[in-house]
Amino acid sequence: MLPTKEELIEYLSNKMTNQDIAKIYGVKFQKIIQLIKKHGLDSNELRKVNKYTVYLHLLNGEVVYVGSGVWYRCRRYTNRRNSEHKQLMQDGKIEYKFVGEFDREEDARNYERKLIKKYKKLGQAKFNKI
Repeated sequence: MLPTKEELIEYLSNKMTNQDIAKIYGVKFQKIIQLIKKHGLDSNELRKVNKYTVYLHLLNGEVVYVGSGVWYRCRRYTNRRNSEHKQLMQDGKIEYKFVGEFDREEDARNYERKLIKKYKKLGQAKFNKI
């Protein structure tokens, strides 16, 4: 079974990668690309790729990392400095939550810093440096 147009819209709006969607349905990511084209969807528009995002990484419901960047950065583990964080991401144990979208990178970075301070005070965001 493949995703419906409505499901694709939801997945893309949640900034999921084509690979993530394909994994759910047990197909190759090229099939997802074909479906996106077939339904006439603009994945860049749905993902709001021109926005800067602020996101949380959660482990068992606790914030372990606050980050910002382009839409796909929250899922990348290759750029993680902390080996434990990287391994948790590789193992699929980290959940992602987008908490802000900004037109300017500076605004996203400021919000990210604010959230890091907030979660550090709560004893969370252990993978963030101050």
